[in-house]
Amino acid sequence: MADTLLTVGLSIWLFRRSSGAWLTRVAWSTLAVVIVDGGLGGLSGSVAGTLHACLAALLFAGVTAIALFTSSSWERDPELVQDYGWPSLRFLSAAAAFLVAVQVGFGAGFRHGAVGVMPHLLGALLVALFIMIVGAFVTNQFPKHASLRPMAFALLVITGVQVFLGMAAFLMRMMNTAGTLVFLGISVAHVATGNLTFAVSLMLAIEIRRCVLPREQKTQ
Repeated sequence: MADTLLTVGLSIWLFRRSSGAWLTRVAWSTLAVVIVDGGLGGLSGSVAGTLHACLAALLFAGVTAIALFTSSSWERDPELVQDYGWPSLRFLSAAAAFLVAVQVGFGAGFRHGAVGVMPHLLGALLVALFIMIVGAFVTNQFPKHASLRPMAFALLVITGVQVFLGMAAFLMRMMNTAGTLVFLGISVAHVATGNLTFAVSLMLAIEIRRCVLPREQKTQ
């Protein structure tokens, strides 16, 4: 209930602030997500539980995106750079955010018994490798960029922590220690870091779309 009221307040504040139609739509879309998520929270079953967890991750990413759009750095003119690699950073960053979203869904499905553990494990390897590629592309092409390099580095660090927590939780399950407080803490941290990974990957994709010009488009 509290998250719904806070999201309503955020949407009203953005509307009164005259932040632009597109940002207002983002705020109202986030409100719609939190309302649907709240309704699913009262339902039982593996499918409802999985959708509830996925919408919670989407809600967190939406609020994080709003924080980026209303930040002081967003109000300044972007530091435009030219994309000279292949595949393009726009494609790589968008694909990374999509793969993280799918991986969050696999994790939610595993926790709620909708899917087995193998899709989640294989997805973790694929996503971690893909994020390493994106991070390497960004940091190598733009090592001094004020926003892209720190965000790419943050995504790499958060992903590393997420993989470590996932491995720890999996090993504790294998050792039949899933009922301990340590396992509970690691599992909660793993879920929270997964949502954070999705949010940061989305923010990096947004920043790349804002700051990185396609190869066919030249800076002025």
